[in-house]
Amino acid sequence: MELRRRLLASAGLLVLLSVASRGTSQEFGSWLMSHLENGQRIYMSGITAQGRVVQNSHGMEGVGCALCHGPDGRGGTMHGIPVPNITFPFLTDPRGNEHNGRKRPAYNEETIKAAIVAGVDSGGNNLHPEMPRWTGLTARDLDDLIGFLKTLGAARRGSSDTSHGL
Repeated sequence: MELRRRLLASAGLLVLLSVASRGTSQEFGSWLMSHLENGQRIYMSGITAQGRVVQNSHGMEGVGCALCHGPDGRGGTMHGIPVPNITFPFLTDPRGNEHNGRKRPAYNEETIKAAIVAGVDSGGNNLHPEMPRWTGLTARDLDDLIGFLKTLGAARRGSSDTSHGL
């Protein structure tokens, strides 16, 4: 059984390598850039790279995550409300974090998506009502946004950042 599982995994890897090798590094770089560009535009302006406004529960247009969380994702305070750090290394810190007096476990990609779309944190608690529920994101948009979040704070990985968390 173990041999069969290993053979299937190896075959899958060979298929992926075969598909990847057909494209040039320039094509791969272009594909990656388009996804990061889409994620960045959603984060910064709430508008996809294709020019589509992302719908949200607050009816805001032309604003994205950066309005509250800042261009670097580190948060702060807006209208007297603590705005959490949403850099990927901070959110996924295995030690979890505390925000507004409530401890939460580390996020993963799926729980980050739930926070964005449904306003639920990694512990299953509702986020602050001021956090918009971004209902107009496609599955690709969410993946692209997560990809961009991974670039925020990447240089700080391993630091002892203690700023606010989601």
